[in-house]
Amino acid sequence: MQTMRRFLALTPLAFGITAAVLVYLQNREDFSWGGVWLGVVSAVIVTVGAFLMILSGAALLRLLAVRSDWAALGTGLILATVLLAVCYAAIAASLPAGDEGWSLLYVVGPAVASIPVWPAYAVALLVRGWRGRTSRRRPGSAAGPRNA
Repeated sequence: MQTMRRFLALTPLAFGITAAVLVYLQNREDFSWGGVWLGVVSAVIVTVGAFLMILSGAALLRLLAVRSDWAALGTGLILATVLLAVCYAAIAASLPAGDEGWSLLYVVGPAVASIPVWPAYAVALLVRGWRGRTSRRRPGSAAGPRNA
């Protein structure tokens, strides 16, 4: 439960970075509100998907008594990669020999769109760790030892 709360707290930063990247990519040639809408909706979908993969990774790691946020992030990335690879292989195996592979866009599109979310979560973990270290160094901070 704590892992879910910690990553839920990091999700707004990961969503913001992902949304900024995807909106920029949608509107890099000419601006349109449709591109903004598509970028934001895509960012919501890939951020929720990444969050669910991270939680799945944390649940698997909990079975091994590993409680590291970095391990949960890495395991979530591995799970997402494996899931997308299995979907890609299943769709590719069902295509006829002469097909151009347009059906694979249902897997390749989300895979490419999810690229910014993983470094965004890593940046959020770094920022949280940095903030935690600086608040522990400050005298009289709530995170430091209490004076009785």
